[in-house]
Amino acid sequence: MERGDVMQGQHLNYILEVHKMRSISKAAEKLKISQPALSAHIKKIEEALGVPIFDRAVKPIQLTEAGQIYIDYMKRQMDLDKELREQISDLECLRRGALTIGGASFFNVSYLPGAVAEYMERYPGIRISVIDGNLPEIIEKALNNELDLFLSPSWNMDERCCYEKFLSEKILICVPPAWPINDRLKDWRIPEEIILEGKLSAWLENKENPYVDFKEFREEPFILLRKEQHIGNMMNRLFERHGFSPEHRIAAEQTMTSYALTLAGAGISLMSESTVVKGHLRDYPAFYLTDLDLCTRDMYIAYPKQKYLSRAGKEFISILKNSLSAFEE
Repeated sequence: MERGDVMQGQHLNYILEVHKMRSISKAAEKLKISQPALSAHIKKIEEALGVPIFDRAVKPIQLTEAGQIYIDYMKRQMDLDKELREQISDLECLRRGALTIGGASFFNVSYLPGAVAEYMERYPGIRISVIDGNLPEIIEKALNNELDLFLSPSWNMDERCCYEKFLSEKILICVPPAWPINDRLKDWRIPEEIILEGKLSAWLENKENPYVDFKEFREEPFILLRKEQHIGNMMNRLFERHGFSPEHRIAAEQTMTSYALTLAGAGISLMSESTVVKGHLRDYPAFYLTDLDLCTRDMYIAYPKQKYLSRAGKEFISILKNSLSAFEE
């Protein structure tokens, strides 16, 4: 292997995986190649560089100082290569190129489909990839130049990134539709067609007292998400403000799971306005609003400050904002 050959992205992927797994055997399993083949490949890179990349005398295996320099250099080179491709794509008026967008799976399902469809119609030569993951993972991928853009709520913002708001929406209380409590609270129940037709803001303005007292639900079961999830955190803040904790609760991992459990009659959950409107749902619970200062969510499209934002990225941001502009009315 010539020295120039080691400056290829695939070689960096091998090295990074070994560094991440702290084991050649585990990295080989993840990369779906044999351990002897991966060991031989690393050895050839080290021979071409003239220095060892890994210190095999320690357990678990660690990068040498030269190995860290190699990784840092390769990342910078790959960033420059990506920026070159993006700027060439800009000059070609978006006739070809690539765009990678990341976010929590719930955010991706809720906010991206319409914008991606419109973008692909306008710019069919741009390849779009959508990556799911939790927010810390997504931010790290963006900072490592693995993502161009990512979706984020208005909390836990990273100072290394730029954030552009594309949506401000309400978070709805969802109650199983057959529960008797809906008869008692019928004056505050929001007709589903009001939400689906984008008329919620007008309905609130014309309603003398549109917000239900959250304490009305204190005896009911709830579907709870993790507190580190934005909607899970919002529910917890509602409990704290109103001075109660539900006696009966069900824990769920995903927002759509909590919504399905509500429809099945298991408990009360929270759901974003945009998901109800754009989620292609077939069934609906009883909807209510409370404490609008807590139950409003600003959503942002973000990107690293130090990375080149391509025209492809700028165009997607513009389309995303326009596709969800109805919620700002």
